[in-house]
Amino acid sequence: MNRDESAILSDLGWSFLRERANLVMLRLDKTGAILDANHYALALTGLSLAGKPLSAMLLNSAGEFSPQEWLTSSSQLRLMNIQTASGLTQTLRVNVAPVGEDFVLFGLVDTEEQARLSREVLQLNQELCNLGRELALKNAELAVKNEELAKLNALKNQFLGMAAHDLRKPIGVILNYAEFVMEEAVGGLTPEHLQFLQTICRTAGRMSQVIADFLVISVIEAGHLSLDAQEASLADMVGTAQTLVSPIAIKRKIRFATELDPAVERLFVDGPKIEQVLTNLLSNAVEHSPEAGCVRIMSQRSGNEVRVAVTDEGKGIAPAQRQRLFEAFEESQSPKPSGERSIGLGLTIVRKVIEAHDGRVFVESEPGHGATFGFILPVRIQHQTQPITSL
Repeated sequence: MNRDESAILSDLGWSFLRERANLVMLRLDKTGAILDANHYALALTGLSLAGKPLSAMLLNSAGEFSPQEWLTSSSQLRLMNIQTASGLTQTLRVNVAPVGEDFVLFGLVDTEEQARLSREVLQLNQELCNLGRELALKNAELAVKNEELAKLNALKNQFLGMAAHDLRKPIGVILNYAEFVMEEAVGGLTPEHLQFLQTICRTAGRMSQVIADFLVISVIEAGHLSLDAQEASLADMVGTAQTLVSPIAIKRKIRFATELDPAVERLFVDGPKIEQVLTNLLSNAVEHSPEAGCVRIMSQRSGNEVRVAVTDEGKGIAPAQRQRLFEAFEESQSPKPSGERSIGLGLTIVRKVIEAHDGRVFVESEPGHGATFGFILPVRIQHQTQPITSL
């Protein structure tokens, strides 16, 4: 091979390395600055490398790179981690060779590292697939359990409704006859017998309220709660609730203090259901307040919402109890002054009715400083008017 042929082959080789070879080729000066870079190096890094130090393409590089020191080290073949244009790290097996006063750096992709990463990715993918299959099986099992629970809950609601309906009439008879005897025979009764009748009336009245709550809950949980939303006066609804609760309040010498914001006089709500909510809140407040105490009813408008709050002077509620107060069958508060405990349906009814109006309930209390129960409603609600479901 003559000198011309050798030169031609050399030019072809260098041209191939610069334009087409799948390896990194850099020409460096003795300080490690990049004088030139082939097409693969530019595409891999996404950088304009000419004139920059080699450290510009290295990952977590510290200090300067000296080609001369690399040549005099025990091994010229080294691993070099670079940051690629895709944002991923690529490991190169690098060799440096002197060319005149400069140096040429060749870097091949570390196939062993790529193979290891591929194996790890395949293993992780297999584990992910296994977890996916396990999750699908658990979801299927959970769906079956949820369906069974839904059926049991429907049966429970049906039973509660039937039992409450069947109990309502005999309890009403007991209450009516006991009240009749008290009114007609009060002069002929001994104080002890009169106390017996009063206990019967009080207990029968409480049982009647529990049965009424069961009927309401069975209707709500069966999904039959509907709203007949119309404009209603907040003052009238509060007044009706106070009238219904007043017999208990008068007996315990508890007065009402009402302060309603004149900025919101009427609401677009189902009036009878909001009256039931207010009656439940006022009844709880009266029963948990000490004798001769005061129950405060306040409303306040804020933006497009109205906040209605009922505050008692009871013993208050511990923070741990407040989270569960609006759940069914949770005791509403600490024991009442009479020693009785609630079965926890009243506040559940409050929450369900308020949420049906696109509102929310709240409770604020500190032990020893009373409690405030209330709700927040939009000033106007865009519900489609529907007939009231009979409760």
